[in-house]
Amino acid sequence: MDFAILNRGERIAGVAGVLLIPIMFIFHWFGPMGDTDLGGTNAWQSYGITDIILLITALVAVALAMTAAANGELGTPVALSSILTGLGVISVILVIISIVSPPDYDVSGVLGGGEIEASVKVGVVFGLIAAIAVTVGGWLAMQEEGTSSASEADRFRGGGTGEPGASPPPPPSSPPPPSAGP
Repeated sequence: MDFAILNRGERIAGVAGVLLIPIMFIFHWFGPMGDTDLGGTNAWQSYGITDIILLITALVAVALAMTAAANGELGTPVALSSILTGLGVISVILVIISIVSPPDYDVSGVLGGGEIEASVKVGVVFGLIAAIAVTVGGWLAMQEEGTSSASEADRFRGGGTGEPGASPPPPPSSPPPPSAGP
């Protein structure tokens, strides 16, 4: 593997993907409001599905860099950089939603149990920065490859060649109208 051949987007996405994984486990993303000793929760303890989407996004970012470094092809119907950009956008939106409306903080077994209002901790900020970096890296890799979302959509539908500027084939011609009898 030759990491020197990676373009700028692939490098950014790969590094951000590698960083996002430990950020999800090590740092507290949410915790109780106020100054308490209850600690906080990481991404895995805070989310139901968002953590899985973030992990998939990080793994695709690493796969993009590793595939490019190995000078290989995965044979996906859509460019990996395009898939990564889409996943990155979804990840960024989900993290922003959780910042605006943090999940409830579960204090089962502490203070009589139940849930209390949560606040944002440093981990969610680091996670947002990493998710944005993955998205930007995927987008830059698309630009450097000469791919666009429109060409990838055409390629996925089977209508185009996937080349930039390729147009879908013309629609099939309709049958001639029936002739009027005498």
